[in-house]
Amino acid sequence: MSFAQSTAGGMASSVAEAPADAYTQRGVPAAATAENAVIARTRAIAQAQRTAYERMAESLGLPRGLSDSQIDSMVSSIIVEEERSTRSGYSGRLTVNFNPGRAGGPGRASAHAASGFGGGSGGSGSLVPPGASTGASTGDAAAPVMPAALSLPAAGYIEAQTRFGGLRDWLDLRRRLLANPEIASIDILAIAVDGARLRLGLRHTPELAMQALPAAGITLQPPAPVAATPVASPAGLAPPVRYGAPPAAAPAAAGTGPWQIGLAGRV
Repeated sequence: MSFAQSTAGGMASSVAEAPADAYTQRGVPAAATAENAVIARTRAIAQAQRTAYERMAESLGLPRGLSDSQIDSMVSSIIVEEERSTRSGYSGRLTVNFNPGRAGGPGRASAHAASGFGGGSGGSGSLVPPGASTGASTGDAAAPVMPAALSLPAAGYIEAQTRFGGLRDWLDLRRRLLANPEIASIDILAIAVDGARLRLGLRHTPELAMQALPAAGITLQPPAPVAATPVASPAGLAPPVRYGAPPAAAPAAAGTGPWQIGLAGRV
């Protein structure tokens, strides 16, 4: 009897752990070529995340056809098993770990319980935004839950410049931007080993983004004001100044360069 109970308990434990295993995809190939190693690695990781999601989706019956930003927002961590970089290429194998609470599927309820969400009468543990459907897509696999704000289109665009100390900083900044509800899209206009120029789609005004992004560890600063050149008189002289008074300061014109963005404390 004890053996039967032990076996039954082991089988129940195995079944309970099976969904969690699907949220960790090991040995995922990552390879890409581009103008430089930074772009190649960024593209390779994005493709590896998609490959890992497709594997997980097949195991858990999750929906397909998600955007790169949606998949990226479900990734909790990436472990490099092996990698090799050249001047214009990157190749490696990665372990991609997904957050069950964001990805959905059979393991989602247990993940919420383990993290302190759901259950009990003290409050609601639901991560589903108001008006969102909670129906399962296939079997008991629920569709990924995306915050309602992440479905809003861009209300405007700005060009921003960022400087970073290395590839890790760039990937950290990119991940935070993609997961932030203020950012609708990110287009890389130019990138090098120590910086990049971006075109950011904002869901609200730049002023609101400046206030909201620091909570995510991101600093956004407007273009530096440019001092206007004093208008000379017809004779080529500077505007007159009252005797004994200091010269009038040139008025500051609105900055016309790119916005500055980066991880907090590094802009």
